[in-house]
Amino acid sequence: MTAPSDLDAAFEAKLAQMRDGNTEGSSDGAVTEASSPMWLTHRYPVAGASTPYGDRCVHVGRHWVCRRCSILYPIGVVVAVLFAAGIGWPETWDMTAIWLLCVPATVAYCGEALGLFDYNPRVQSWAMAMSAVGFGRGLGYEFTERWSGEFWWPVTVFGGLWFFATLIGHLRS
Repeated sequence: MTAPSDLDAAFEAKLAQMRDGNTEGSSDGAVTEASSPMWLTHRYPVAGASTPYGDRCVHVGRHWVCRRCSILYPIGVVVAVLFAAGIGWPETWDMTAIWLLCVPATVAYCGEALGLFDYNPRVQSWAMAMSAVGFGRGLGYEFTERWSGEFWWPVTVFGGLWFFATLIGHLRS
């Protein structure tokens, strides 16, 4: 356990670093997430990788974008807009399709987070593309009627699974 005075000293040192405008990296030279040139920043650069963010990100123009996010949000928004316009599969399929389509990305992400298998960009991309369709259909309900169960129940359940898998994986490492 760190003594409170050590925490206070570390906090004061960080404030001094911020006041001096030193936001390019930490005192040990590591690049911080805040100084990352990546959109949707939730990844740190990978030391020794062929690209700064390894194979978890794609380069778009001058920026790095999370591979999963670069698939989920564009496909999801297109599907949601099509749903709001009345284009897509029959509404009677919705709950089954939304839930089932979200399973592949959840299995891929949670399995990786828990260390059951290694990250594979091809698997993650296909799983996320399938789940993006389910996410988009649920998002379409949210666009047309606020606080819809078709959107919020899957987001809560699958988001919770992703959160706890990440937490457990982090605690194990």
